[in-house]
Amino acid sequence: MWGAAFVLVTAAIIAWFEVPKLVRRRYHRELVVFSLLLLLGAITGTLKILDVPVPNPGDWVKVILSPFGEFLQKLFE
Repeated sequence: MWGAAFVLVTAAIIAWFEVPKLVRRRYHRELVVFSLLLLLGAITGTLKILDVPVPNPGDWVKVILSPFGEFLQKLFE
């Protein structure tokens, strides 16, 4: 539980330092991307610390590309 709190506090500290700079320079698109990536990282880190199974993105790629690989194997046999 303390690990999850540490991840969230760390994300909040990073946002505390970085967000005002991005707002001051009017980097609105960068602020959106930064916020999404920080949120994604904080959620993923918190879930991993709490031992919640997190799906591997490599598995998604395998599921999506496996029909194409099978097609190529049949094509070149």
